[in-house]
Amino acid sequence: MPQKLQSRQGRRRPNLTEQITEKLRARLENGDFKPGDRLPTEQVLISTLGVSRTVVREAIAALRADGLVEARQGAGVFATNKPENPFGLSLLAGNLGRISAIIEVLELRAALESEAAALAAERSSPAETAKIRERYDDIGRAISGGGSAENQDFEFHLAIAEATRNRHFVEFFRFLGERTIPRNQLHDRPLTPPQMVKYLEQIQSEHLEITKAIETRSVERARAGMRSHLRGSQDRYRRLIARAT
Repeated sequence: MPQKLQSRQGRRRPNLTEQITEKLRARLENGDFKPGDRLPTEQVLISTLGVSRTVVREAIAALRADGLVEARQGAGVFATNKPENPFGLSLLAGNLGRISAIIEVLELRAALESEAAALAAERSSPAETAKIRERYDDIGRAISGGGSAENQDFEFHLAIAEATRNRHFVEFFRFLGERTIPRNQLHDRPLTPPQMVKYLEQIQSEHLEITKAIETRSVERARAGMRSHLRGSQDRYRRLIARAT
């Protein structure tokens, strides 16, 4: 379904998922839900917020990406401690709407996630590999439905981090949160809808290469595939800078 990409001031209008995400985020940050509190069930949120199951799930996924909530198998979704910046990393204090800052984060991700993909190819269980494939399919469904698949993209990369069997990869990935997905950071979308479709198809083909490498336990192929994917993203955003200047 086509969306209005720009407001009268030239900024993108928040979509319904973003509106619900911000409502829930405000409640978490205002202390309505304290760390350890269980959030209302999915059905209650659907009823009280008057939105679909898809919107609720995507909003919860966005909050998970920011580390504000965590899902516990069979128990529900719970508020967590708000992520802090104990190491003083400047990437959290800067203006991540700037394309140059996005490139810096992509460079950091390339260094870490290339090794994460290699470890996932080496260590992942069949269940973890299946989860990575499921998250890849989720991205495809979101794209087919006309979405930009930011949350699904995050969950795909998070599944790979989890498959390393090294909790520090997961912690750092959650620490980055929504900053992980570059197109989440641009309020003024630099691509037209047809260009966005082409862009999403390209990155999804790169995701497929990574997925297949992990499934076949091809360690070097997985490492190279992730490196190529994230360096390709750097190149794409550098071209945006060149076009803007």
